Amino acid sequence: MASASPLTGTVLSLLLVALILSATWLTNFLFGRLIIGAVWKRNRSLAYEVSSVGGIIIWTAGVLLTLPVLGASDTVVSVAILLVGVFLILATRDFTGNWFAGQTIKKIAPFKIGDWIRTPSTYGRVVKIDDLYTTLITPENESVAIPNSRLTSDLVVDRSGNGPIKIPLEVGVPSELGIATVYRSISEIAQELSMKFSDIGENELPEIYVIAQSAKTTRLKVMLRITNPANEEEAKSEFRKRLAALNWPEPLAPPPRIEDDSS
Repeated sequence: MASASPLTGTVLSLLLVALILSATWLTNFLFGRLIIGAVWKRNRSLAYEVSSVGGIIIWTAGVLLTLPVLGASDTVVSVAILLVGVFLILATRDFTGNWFAGQTIKKIAPFKIGDWIRTPSTYGRVVKIDDLYTTLITPENESVAIPNSRLTSDLVVDRSGNGPIKIPLEVGVPSELGIATVYRSISEIAQELSMKFSDIGENELPEIYVIAQSAKTTRLKVMLRITNPANEEEAKSEFRKRLAALNWPEPLAPPPRIEDDSS
């Protein structure tokens, strides 16, 4: 009977380990179902991330509980807990970073739904701000999900926060037309386009600057103002079309230099 006790102890230990792992699996299953049922309809990405991170933590705790049962010493258990802690920090780094960044964006509100923002990698209109990701719709009608941690660490330009945006356009016109004629014609075009692509009133005059001038060519910088950044490229194209429709003559090439051979 005495020779059977070590075997009996081993069997009991294995049964207890199996019981712990079974309880771990059941806990993980119930936790996943609970999270999916409570969060899935409101925020799928958050439900998936929380379920995944929670599963990692539950299984890690279950495995650690089996170590003393299998006869591991206190030193081994302590080292295992330390290693697992480091693993959990690394495994959940993206989740925690995105979640805290999402809370920061919601509280500070550097931009809001409907704003057009530019990041180092993309440009579009904000359509959703979740706990983990912010979704943009680009001018090409593409949906882009950006991790919130990137939006709090990268440079983000909000082009909708302070009224109409200014679209700089540089044009070259013949100097022979006269600055008054050129200014009047370009002002009419810019004003019409500003009214077409935004709610700017008739009395809002466009900004036109002379940036270079010679005897044959005058270069102007026109600040076209619109309220909807989605129309930026269309407004630029329409401006160029209307400017070309004026049929202004091209600047004359400089006359050839005649060498004096009288000497």
